[in-house]
Amino acid sequence: MANEIQYLHDDAAETVYCVIRDPWGEFFDAATDLEFETFAVADWPDYAIALAEVDAAAAGNVMLQGTFPAGIAAGFYRVDFFVRGGASPARTDLSLGGSLVHWDSATLTDAGVWACGSLRAALAVLAGNMSFDESTGEAVFLDAEDGATTRASYKVSAASVGRSEASVS
Repeated sequence: MANEIQYLHDDAAETVYCVIRDPWGEFFDAATDLEFETFAVADWPDYAIALAEVDAAAAGNVMLQGTFPAGIAAGFYRVDFFVRGGASPARTDLSLGGSLVHWDSATLTDAGVWACGSLRAALAVLAGNMSFDESTGEAVFLDAEDGATTRASYKVSAASVGRSEASVS
């Protein structure tokens, strides 16, 4: 995949890049060893992931995209964006903020969107919006608001005790 990282920036004249951190605060070295490592000031340029303009713009808002490194394991990560102030990335560059994201090894999703499905499933359970099919062993939890949209399901396999399948949407 490519262009999973996206950022809308308000100044086409500036160069924006991002860095990726794992939940333990380690920084992804995108230039040399392609692994997470303990932060080192001297390695800041190695953490930078280039973002390219989708369509070149002389001024105004510009859409930027970059590729999330394929070798990173599925999980939650922090993507922080910076405006490069000099010829190369430096830890003194202006921070534009960041996002908590979920990477499933193919798709990058804002963690807020990912967590929303889990929250709706929990609300469906609390609201008692569920059905159970005895013939299949499947419990379906419906949206707490509309009572019709499936938010989660759980199925116990009668053929294999202790085996189950679950999904959350």
